[in-house]
This record gives sequence, structure tokens and C-alpha cells, in this order.
Amino acid sequence: MATTSVLVGWLPDDSGRDAVGWAGRAAATAREARPGRSVDRAPSEQPRVLVRCCTVLPRTWPFPTSNAADADYRRWVRDRGDESVRAAHDALTDVLHPDELDQPAAFHVDNPAESAGLIGAAATHHTDIVVLGSTDGPPGRFSSGSTSDALLHSSRVPLALVPRGYAERRGPFRRIACAYTGTAESDDAVDTAAVLADRWNLQLHLVAFAPRRSTTFPPLGGYGAEDLVTAQWSEQATGLLRAAATRVGTTYPALTPTCAVGVGGGWEDVLRSVDLVDDDVLVLGSSRPGPLARVFLGSTATKIVRHSPVPVIVVPRGSRLGSARPAHSSKETA
Repeated sequence: MATTSVLVGWLPDDSGRDAVGWAGRAAATAREARPGRSVDRAPSEQPRVLVRCCTVLPRTWPFPTSNAADADYRRWVRDRGDESVRAAHDALTDVLHPDELDQPAAFHVDNPAESAGLIGAAATHHTDIVVLGSTDGPPGRFSSGSTSDALLHSSRVPLALVPRGYAERRGPFRRIACAYTGTAESDDAVDTAAVLADRWNLQLHLVAFAPRRSTTFPPLGGYGAEDLVTAQWSEQATGLLRAAATRVGTTYPALTPTCAVGVGGGWEDVLRSVDLVDDDVLVLGSSRPGPLARVFLGSTATKIVRHSPVPVIVVPRGSRLGSARPAHSSKETA
């Protein structure tokens, strides 16, 4: 079965409910994709999303003592974990069908670091996507916190980063957008985006971004130099996008990717220019090997995450989902 396993990093607060809201929309997307496929699927290949929530509790001293305070603290942590599991289960059943709840649907683990606990849970349960809500920042945007920062440094599976206030969104996604720059990292992102678009019967929209730099005064390259550079980059990016679209169409005959180059004076304008809407998800590539702060934090990808009006899936190189291929990947079976 074309199943996508989703693990929500759950806290019983708005960030947890936002993350569950994204998972609910993903499940609704797979649910709607089952009938009327342009490429016929066997029943075993029908798409499905399975969701579970994980709460990471602080790890207590591993060696029990007779101290009453120690026993009270252990009991308090265990009780908080049980309460969080119940709250997570209630949130899941509010947006998911019973057959979309993985087993266990909600659980807690203990670890000194929340990020390490989620990484371990994702590995144990063969997760395809880990979902995180935004703990701070403006409504409609994702702001990275300590846990998401750590996961962006170390996760081996894609991370779905969900804007604040997303819990109230309902209904399936309609389009997967993917930022492409021609690098190996963006190739992995396109692979993941194509897997999801093909699996969920969505339009794939390949995009490139060309923020226009501010003109210096006096302009060192002459008036209009920045416009010329932007125009040349846009032309080059269009060629890269078309080549990527051709490659995707060869592997996934059911997909006919569209392409767009976003241009603007700042990242808000650039992202707005490619017409991202509420029913979209944006996919980005990121390099996992080595110190990620050198290749992700402070990079263009960070600016995109910070300004994106839609959820962003960040794909580490060589991710499990990105390496998937469809059973109907040859033109002969189209």
C-alpha cells in the first residue's frame, strides 16, 4: 500500500494542534486521491496516511532511590505523559478517520532532549515525515525554536514545519510546490515532492526564487544593472525548471509539472509572486551531512521558511521518502 507514515511532535498546546491539523489535511488528501486516478492503481497501491503523536518527557534519574521527592517527581512526569497522550488522542480523533490512526496512535518517550526523542521515535516507527508546529512568531508563519533547530541539524527524514494558527485549516491539499535550484539537495527535494504529488494525485509546481537586491547609490554597475542580473537569473532558472519538469515527467507519467520563477524586492514579494495559497505545501531541500549551520541556518532556505505563508517540508539529502519510486514509473505502463 502507498502509505505515508506521519509522526507529530506533540505538545498539548497550540503548536501541537497546528501540527495535528497539518496531518489531518495530509490524510484528507490521500483519502480524496483514492478514486478517479489518472493512472489506475491496484487496491494495495491506494494511498493512505497513518498518523501518530509522540510527546518527549524529561528523562529522570535512571537509578531509583528511596527519596520521597524522587518518587514524587517520577510520578508527576508519568502523569504528565499520560495526560499528554490522552490530549493527543482527542486531537487526532477530531480530524482523522479511525483507520488513519497508527498504532499506537499516541505515546510518550523520555529523553534529555526533545529532538533526540523524536529522532529515535521516527526511526523506531519507520516514519516518512515528522511534523512540528511553531511555538512562537506571527500568525500564519513558522518560527523555528530549539527543537526544530536541532532537528534541522540532525533529522534523517523530512520535516513538515507548520505555521501558527494552522489548526483551523481543513480539507485536502491541492498542490505541492517545490523550490528548485539545480543542486543535488534540490534534486532530493523534487524527488520527495514528486512522490507525494504522484501518491496523492496533486499538481506539482516547480518554482525558483530571484529576490532583487537593493540598488547601490551610486549604482556601481550602472542604472538598471540589478534588473539585468535578475532577468538573466530568471531566464537561467526557467531553463533549470523545465529540465527538472522533463525529468519528473519521465519517472512519473501521471504528473505534468508547472513552472514559475518568483521575482520581487524582498522575500515576502518573491513568495507572493508564485501565488502560494492556503491549499499548497512548499518543499525545500537541505543538506544533512556535516554541520548544518553552514548550509541551512542563515541560508536562503531559512529565509523561505521564515516568510512562507504555507507549510514547508524540509528534505534532508537521501531521505527515505525521496528515494521511493512508483510502481508505474515507466512510460510503457502509463
